[in-house]
Amino acid sequence: MSADNPLLQERIPKLIRRIGIPFGIGVLFSNLFQVVDTFYAGQLSREALAALALSFPIYFIITGLGSGLSTGASALIGNALGAGDRAEATRLMAQGLTLTTLLGLLTAAVGIAISPRLFVILGASGAALDYNMSYIEPIFQAAAFSNLVFMFHAGLASQGETRPFRNFLFFGFVINLFLDPWFIHGGLGLPPLGIAGVGLATALVQLLGSLYLGARAARSPLFDGFRLGMLLPDSRRFAQILKQGAPPALDLSTISIGGFVVIYFVSRFGTEAVAAYGIASRLDGLIWIPLVGLDMATLVLVAQNNGARRYDRMWQTFRTALRYGLLLMTVGSVLVFLFAYELVSIFSEDAGIIEIGALYIRIAACSHWSKPLGFIGFAALRGIKRPLLPMAISMARMIALPAIALYALVTLFGAGLTSIWWTLSAITIGTGLLAFYCVWRLMPRAVGDDRAR
Repeated sequence: MSADNPLLQERIPKLIRRIGIPFGIGVLFSNLFQVVDTFYAGQLSREALAALALSFPIYFIITGLGSGLSTGASALIGNALGAGDRAEATRLMAQGLTLTTLLGLLTAAVGIAISPRLFVILGASGAALDYNMSYIEPIFQAAAFSNLVFMFHAGLASQGETRPFRNFLFFGFVINLFLDPWFIHGGLGLPPLGIAGVGLATALVQLLGSLYLGARAARSPLFDGFRLGMLLPDSRRFAQILKQGAPPALDLSTISIGGFVVIYFVSRFGTEAVAAYGIASRLDGLIWIPLVGLDMATLVLVAQNNGARRYDRMWQTFRTALRYGLLLMTVGSVLVFLFAYELVSIFSEDAGIIEIGALYIRIAACSHWSKPLGFIGFAALRGIKRPLLPMAISMARMIALPAIALYALVTLFGAGLTSIWWTLSAITIGTGLLAFYCVWRLMPRAVGDDRAR
């Protein structure tokens, strides 16, 4: 155990705030980034809103891959740093950069090839299909840069430094505020690009972010012993990163696949329902943003203290983060329940869209209390290098259970749109309780406890 490592020595509540608050603020602006896109798309047409809603699951394929691999890399780097092996942590960081770049290029090629078929499955055709593709293509083309953003953040976060990622997400949001209307409507020599301008703005922000975070990571202690030769592919470390990173990547990708499942059933109720779901789901995501900060803090602290075999601090981290999460979700749920109509009406004047979206938000608020159990529980399991359980639970929550339940309710029994919202909330509560149970059973409590192996 390194005596000069603050993540192994300082008070847990202070560390959670220091790591989690900047990251949570950053993710807030990341979600506001999506809200800005939704706002300007709403000014174009109802079809533009539907295009963003249909593209949202595909967009998560990219972010899920990059974020998932960075989560696995953070766990490995954190455990190495906690054990005092900085040289190994640097090698893992270098291999993470190489791996995530290669996979980003592969994602771009495959994503552009299969996206038209995915959109067709979701009901797009003709001009609508071209509309959707014009938005998603530039985002896929920037997939490697998006992945590098996450991997550079992984190296910084594993050292307890989340402020650079916050800074990038804040300034990315500000830049997007100007790029979206400029690219959509044209000006200063640029022709109007319409919905394609929204995708191009996102791609440009990811490019700038990879350059900024790369420069910040290169100045961190983790890169003190870095050499270019470390970037050459190393199959053993590739396998290590994939073993830890593939499950959370698949976990996050279940959001994409699960989004397809939900939209498939929602689309049976018309374009109005799809547009409302697109707005409401983005607004709902703003409510649990603080949990993302607690998730990151839990992962970093559990990983480092697991490497140092400080199991008492691991449990203190889990309990403290859970208390913070439950408090924040209680307050957030009350606020969104009270102001659901006002929030949705910011993005659309269509009375039908507002009614459907507000109802979704209010029903979802009833399950928010259980979200900390899932977020923080998953982070703790990844920190002790048990990533398969979160992946399995997420696959059940996002794909298997909604597909089975919604098929039965909507297809077999002809239930209405509201049944979809209640079903999703019930599944969220059940899987959150399951995640808590897994942590309680599997996280070690004393030296010699082999449950984390």
